Amino acid sequence: MALSIPGVGEDRPEAITTAVPRSLVSDLISLNWDNVIEGVVGNLMGISRGIFLSMVFLGLLAVLARLIPDFFLFTLAWVVGTSPLWVFPVALAGGWKAWLWYVRSDFLAHKHPILLEVKMPRDLVKSPRGMEVALSHLWAQSGETTFYHRVWKGQMYPVWSLELCSFGGEVKFYIWTWDYWRSNVEAAIYSQYPEVEIVEAEDYAMKYVYDPKRETVYATDHRYEPRSDAYPLKTYIDYELDKDPKEEFKVDPLATVIEFLSSMKPQEQIWLQILMTPNKDYRRKKNGRWWETEGLYTSLIKEEIDKIRLETVGDIQKDKWRSYVRIQQYRQTELIRSMDRNMGKYPFSVSLRGVYIAPPELFGSHGWFQMRFIWRPFANPQFSNQLRPRRWHTPFDYPWQDLWDMRWDLHARRFFDCYRRRNTFMGKWVIPHNIMSTEILASLWHPVSGAIKSPGLQRIPSKKAAPPPNLPK
Repeated sequence: MALSIPGVGEDRPEAITTAVPRSLVSDLISLNWDNVIEGVVGNLMGISRGIFLSMVFLGLLAVLARLIPDFFLFTLAWVVGTSPLWVFPVALAGGWKAWLWYVRSDFLAHKHPILLEVKMPRDLVKSPRGMEVALSHLWAQSGETTFYHRVWKGQMYPVWSLELCSFGGEVKFYIWTWDYWRSNVEAAIYSQYPEVEIVEAEDYAMKYVYDPKRETVYATDHRYEPRSDAYPLKTYIDYELDKDPKEEFKVDPLATVIEFLSSMKPQEQIWLQILMTPNKDYRRKKNGRWWETEGLYTSLIKEEIDKIRLETVGDIQKDKWRSYVRIQQYRQTELIRSMDRNMGKYPFSVSLRGVYIAPPELFGSHGWFQMRFIWRPFANPQFSNQLRPRRWHTPFDYPWQDLWDMRWDLHARRFFDCYRRRNTFMGKWVIPHNIMSTEILASLWHPVSGAIKSPGLQRIPSKKAAPPPNLPK
């Protein structure tokens, strides 16, 4: 059920109305506690769900302590007396989670990550479709072969990170991977973009030290809203880059991102990270037997396409004209076409995050606001999806939510630890993520053509070719 904020998004003819109290009364009468907690307590008062529910729990606990003599001793006796019933299941569940955390952390600790910088020539002309093919080559099912490998050895699917960074206006393209995947990554990129140059670089995130007295930061994750993973973003195909038009006619949405990164001042930085791993999630098959499963990404898309087609048919009893008209609207046709196209491509679990770093005297909305909505050129919020900022520094709207910037600094330190580790799917940081196809990923990150003239994008002066194969050794 979608959450609505009382008094927000409604047509209000006057500046001051009774929309908020009326909505609150309606939610209380209908016992819609989600809207009360999220809308009134959360958005209007700036109190988080956890704090509010803790206050309610402590209040009820205080009332019980007044009504029941020796309440705490009575509670302790019950806890100890019933311990034979709950100690073993709780210990088993806790031990299982602790074991999985240990073996997976040990597996990740023995990996040797490397950071590869992708340098582009001035005359690169290939479209993002080449990057889509390269990403399809990286989609692998190795790592979690059997129950023994997953649970005893802690193995997991390989993880890659596509990164875009601006260091004082100088834009860099990076690929983070495990060292034994380096040859696969290079082969995938070189096969489609033989003109680029891939070199190993120093990890900029590992050498950075966060000092709140010296720099101010704003960090956020980007996640799909307002719809499920079945609804895609606008991709390079929507911008007709798959047709390889002439350079002067190309409209690459990534150009807007790069131009903004190029506009950073010498002491400003922006880091963007796109973490991905092959998605092999399943769910119980709807209307099937209890043991039957189906692919999560495919089933989500099929389910949403059926809803869109049902919307086309509508209620024939109310709208008689629908009984003889079966023409889909433009948005329905294009949406189904886009969803069907993405369903036929390899899915990845994807997590996006970004951070804006600047000295306090330069920190301003020109940096952090634009970084929050940096992926807007790919957005289609009217009838599909967009990437919205979530988590980390986003929730702080009221002064009492963060006294003396303690939570702000704490979230910044946690974010940088998560960023350095490139964690999202397993390990110390497990964060909600989305499912995206190779088409969407290739639109968000790809070697850009020579049509993009951003001054901060440094290009190598010429193509580099391999030596002739018949040279004497």
